[in-house]
Amino acid sequence: MKHLHQIPILIVTIIAALFPSALTYGQRSDDQVISVGANIGNVPWEFQDTQGRFVGFEIDLINEIARLMGKEVQIVNIPFNGLFSAVQSSRIDVAISSITITEERLKSVSFAQPYYDSDQSLTVRSDSPVKTVNDLRGKIVAVDTGSTGDIWTSENQQKYAYKEIRRYEGLAPAVLDLEIGRTDGYISDIPAMQYYTKDKTGLVVIERIKTGGSYSMMFAKNSALADEVNEVITSLKRAGYINDLHEKWFGTRAEATTSTAKITAMPGATDGMELNFVDTFLNEEVFLTTLPMLLLGLKTTIQLGFISIVFGLLVGLALALLRLYAHKTIGFVAKAYIDIFRSIPLLVLLIVIFYALPFVGINLSPFNAAATALIIVSGAYTAEIFRAGIEAIPRGQFEASQALGLGYRHMMIEVVLPQAVKIVIPPLTNNSINVIKDTALASVVAMPDLLKQATQAQAIAANPTPLIAAAGIYLALLLPLVLYVSHLEKKYKSREYA
Repeated sequence: MKHLHQIPILIVTIIAALFPSALTYGQRSDDQVISVGANIGNVPWEFQDTQGRFVGFEIDLINEIARLMGKEVQIVNIPFNGLFSAVQSSRIDVAISSITITEERLKSVSFAQPYYDSDQSLTVRSDSPVKTVNDLRGKIVAVDTGSTGDIWTSENQQKYAYKEIRRYEGLAPAVLDLEIGRTDGYISDIPAMQYYTKDKTGLVVIERIKTGGSYSMMFAKNSALADEVNEVITSLKRAGYINDLHEKWFGTRAEATTSTAKITAMPGATDGMELNFVDTFLNEEVFLTTLPMLLLGLKTTIQLGFISIVFGLLVGLALALLRLYAHKTIGFVAKAYIDIFRSIPLLVLLIVIFYALPFVGINLSPFNAAATALIIVSGAYTAEIFRAGIEAIPRGQFEASQALGLGYRHMMIEVVLPQAVKIVIPPLTNNSINVIKDTALASVVAMPDLLKQATQAQAIAANPTPLIAAAGIYLALLLPLVLYVSHLEKKYKSREYA
C-alpha cells in the first residue's frame, strides 16, 4: 500500500489520545501492573545498558515503589512531549523522565512530591568560542521539545537574541547536531548533561542556568495512584533510599535541605479541579494561547509543501520522459531512481539526509533537508504518474504527429503532454495532498512545522488541545483538496464515456 507510511503522525497521536483502547503503547494485564511511560535515553534517569535492560535513577525508584506496593512495572518508551497526553488519556499510569513540576502543568496533571532539585545547563563543543549564555547572540540553540530548557530558552529569546531555537525529540539527536556543528549550544537539565559528558572529550558543560526546578513523577489529574505513590516516596525518604540512589548515580549524597532527602508536600494537592473532556482536549484558554505558534507552524508547512510539490512535479516529469524516450542506459538509471526512492520510507531518507550527509561535507538546514527528501520521493511517485498518463495516449496520436511532420519536441509539447496532463491531474492532485501530509515528518529533524509547534505547545501546557487544533487545521487545509480530487475524477471519467 503506497500511502500507509504517509499517514500523519499527528492523526495517529490524536486517535491514540482519544481512543486508548484502540492504540496503546503497552498492554496492561491487570491492576497489579503499573504502566510507566519514560523517555528512554534520558541519562542517568532512564536508559538502556549494554544488555538492553532499562536502568537509571528513576527506573530504580519506580521499581522500588512498585515492589513496596506489591505490583509489577511495565516500562513503555515514549518521547518526552508524548508523556503528557499519555497520562491524561490513561494509556499509562505514571510518567517519569526528569519531569519538572510547573504551575502550568499542575492545571492539567498531578505530581507526587519532588525527589530531585535541578537547574538547566549550557553544553557546547570543547573548541567553541561560546563561554556563557551571553555569547549565544546570533547563535542556534538546541533544546528538547517541551522541556524546561525549551520553556526557559523561549522565555529568554529576546534577552539573549538567539538566531534560532531548534527543538529535538531527545538528547541523542540534539547532541549529534551539536557535535556536527549545526547548532552552537544545547540547553538541557544539568544532571543529565554532566553525566552524559563525563567521558565525552568533545563536549563540555560550561554554565549552570538557575531555574530552581524540581523533578517528580506525573499522573493524570487527581489520580488516586498519585496519592499512593506519594506516601511510598515519603517512606523511602525516611529510610534514606532515595538519597542512596543519589549516591549511586551521582557519586555523592544530597544535602538534607534538598527534595531528595527532605519530605515535602504533594504539589497542588489542595487543587480539587476535575478535568472533563472539553477542559482536556478542547481547552479554549490553551487554544488561544498557543494559536500564534500553530499559525507560524502552518506557514512553514505550506511553504515546505509548495516547494516540494512544484519541484517534485518538475523532477517527476523529467524522469518520466527520460525513462520512456532517452537512451537505454539513461532510461535504466531513471527507472532505478524511481524504484529505489519509491521503496525507501520517507522518514528513513529524511534522517539519512539530515544526519548522515554532514559527515561527507553536506550540511543542510532542517528546512532544506526536509524539502530535499520530499522532492526526491515525490519526484519518484510523480514520474510513475506521468509515465502512466503518457502511455495512456493512443499510439495513433504519435503516428499522426509524425505524419504531420512534427518534431519530437513539438509532438510532446503540443500533442502528447496536454492530453496526458488531463489524465494525470487527479492522481497528481492526490499525490500533492500526500506531500503536504508528509511535511509532518519534518518535525523529527527539528523543523518548526505545524506538527512540531503543536507538540511543543501541548508539552508546555501539559494539554493536548494544540494537537486537536493542529488536526483541525490539517483538515481545513486538505479536505477541500480531497473533495476536489473526487470532483476531478468524476469529471474526467464522464468525459471518457461521453
